[in-house]
Amino acid sequence: MVHEITSGADFNTYLEQSEDKLLVIDFFATWCPPCKAITPFFAQLSETHGAKANFIKVDVDQHGQLAQAFGVRAMPTFVFIKNKKKIADVRGANPKAIEATLVQNL
Repeated sequence: MVHEITSGADFNTYLEQSEDKLLVIDFFATWCPPCKAITPFFAQLSETHGAKANFIKVDVDQHGQLAQAFGVRAMPTFVFIKNKKKIADVRGANPKAIEATLVQNL
């Protein structure tokens, strides 16, 4: 299941809950066609790998400070975090790269 972040506190809760579990963040914008196109794929990944990773979405227009903190400059950007540290990112709606990065870091 993909959870959409509603506040900075909400994000921090997911970061804390993830601990040694992989946290995959989809930084998106509602006006971005590639973001909309990749949404079903991201949801499918969360169903397939939900036992080993947490999946969240962050709207860059509502949470610009979070996007800036993670160096997001293009949408969508997928950020992978483990033990509260950014370990990888994938820019663009590239399903193969997203899945490969996910599997490599589980």
